[in-house]
Amino acid sequence: MGFTLAMVPFAFAVAGLALRKYTQWVRPALPWSLAAMGVLGCGIMMGGYWAYETLSFGGWWAWDPVENSSLVPWLFGVAALHAMVVQKRTSAGHKAALILSIVTFQFVIYSTFLTRSGVLGDVSVHSFVDLGLYNQLLVWILSIGLLGFGLFALRYRELPAPPAPPATLSRESMIFTGALLLALAGLVIILGTSAPILGKLFRDNPSAVPVAFYNTWTLPLAVGVAFLMGLGQVFWWRKMTVDDVNRVLFRPLGLTVASTAVVLVTTPFVAETVRPIEAASAPSVAQMGLFDSGFFATHGTSLLLLLLLFTSFFTLWGNLLVMFRVAKGNWKLVGGSLTHVGFGLMLLGIFASSVFNDPVGEGAGTDIQGSRDNVVVPLGETVPSGDGFEITYVGQELTAEGHPAYVLDWRNPQGETFQTRNVVYKDGREQWIQRSDVREGLVRDLYVAVFPSAMSTGNTEAGDPNAPEEVTVARGDSLTLQVAGRDRYALTFTDYELGVDYEAVGLVEDEVDLAVAARLDVRDLETGESRTLRPVYSITSDGRQQYVQNRATDWNLGVAFVGMEVEDDAIRLMLDGAQPREDEWVVVQAAEKPFISVLWIGTLVMLAGFAVSGARRWRETR
Repeated sequence: MGFTLAMVPFAFAVAGLALRKYTQWVRPALPWSLAAMGVLGCGIMMGGYWAYETLSFGGWWAWDPVENSSLVPWLFGVAALHAMVVQKRTSAGHKAALILSIVTFQFVIYSTFLTRSGVLGDVSVHSFVDLGLYNQLLVWILSIGLLGFGLFALRYRELPAPPAPPATLSRESMIFTGALLLALAGLVIILGTSAPILGKLFRDNPSAVPVAFYNTWTLPLAVGVAFLMGLGQVFWWRKMTVDDVNRVLFRPLGLTVASTAVVLVTTPFVAETVRPIEAASAPSVAQMGLFDSGFFATHGTSLLLLLLLFTSFFTLWGNLLVMFRVAKGNWKLVGGSLTHVGFGLMLLGIFASSVFNDPVGEGAGTDIQGSRDNVVVPLGETVPSGDGFEITYVGQELTAEGHPAYVLDWRNPQGETFQTRNVVYKDGREQWIQRSDVREGLVRDLYVAVFPSAMSTGNTEAGDPNAPEEVTVARGDSLTLQVAGRDRYALTFTDYELGVDYEAVGLVEDEVDLAVAARLDVRDLETGESRTLRPVYSITSDGRQQYVQNRATDWNLGVAFVGMEVEDDAIRLMLDGAQPREDEWVVVQAAEKPFISVLWIGTLVMLAGFAVSGARRWRETR
């Protein structure tokens, strides 16, 4: 729906170019642009929340092509929206408003091409289906580009210019610069997303760019956007003097410095963000200068994150103060500052939940996709995580859809107990589906993902119960046998029986040197019914081994006695119709995510700001 609504500002921009109404098109297009970006932003965050609650990759955003293809049009659309606001208020920025509105819809179509043509099917965790629209989408991209950019080029010399460039210390200058940074972020993301397509120009099987590419490039751009988002609201239109700047920045900067200092003093920020250098390659303190590569290798990310924290607080406090001041006069005018307050909260939520993300059992578990931040918990056992949690794997339950849910009992460092249930199963395409379980809280969430032993052994609930399998069982011991992945029988090796009835089991006594039966007591766990089976192991006069299977026909269960382990007082059995239950365990990958609730609260506040602004602009068109 957000993609569809983005067509309306594009249509107004093209109509303005075609009819030479270079300024009049903004007024009716503005509420549609707000609606489009509000709906698209809501959709993006709903997708992120769904991924966080449902999937098991550990967060809400993974820089996947599907996510990126929705984010890029939103970034350009928000940039266009701000350019339109500046044009409406100051009669400047005609070219920026037009070109950004055209580019936004162009990227809507290009994003549709990426996710519906099948070109990225090998580099995304999502399922891309080639709908046979490759050529049609290419024609659509070219047609819209020719229409929009062609008209812009044709009318470029006629577009009005502002009487004077905006002053450096003015709101419009801050907004234009912020729009430029948003567009740059969009370009970086679409370049990374398109890398597999562009790479085909140089190699046969290009790979996708790593996640680090997006983080490295978008982090400094996010710092710039957040800083300008605070300045843009506290600055005035047209021009300000240095004294004016000092006066309007005093309170928000003071609150920002105080808030940042509180975070630095009360949290392990330095420990979490400074990268240690290997001792062998670490320069001495005397050699390490402020601008040395060694300094930035260890402190570069930390400094950028510190700036992000500072500018996020600046966005929050600057816009909050402006919002309170404006609301005293007319609350209907608070839409812009309310949206920015929400965005500032979102940045703070992202910062806190990412920087202070605290894995349970940090570094103590098994290797899963290069990470050992997990805990291995056998069935029925309680395992301490090493950082205050105790985890017990209770067993499996079946959901209403018939899928297994893995039940864990938890005790946190405060002594509180609770349960989590993670649904993990194979779908019809033989792909593993893992659903996370999130214990939500206002201050922190506990995010839990589970990797059951079946994922490593290859067993599934749809396994073949008739596949013969050999097991070893000692005298007096028992085995649990499964059918179709569920516990069905309990088998106990009671003792040996030497008095074999040769005729009854089909053996010729004169041809047999040794014959021994194993007495097996088998109980149906569902009905409670019991049977005794006596499979026979024999050695013939010429040294051959023979096995006589004993079968419970109505249970479709057969057992053959195929060998002995004399030193262990054990026998080897071949099972037909059931499989032994293997040692069952789960790998628990969990993490505490502090203040991720601030991200979701900020999203709601931002959407409320879009709604207030949209309603105001809609009334202005009447």
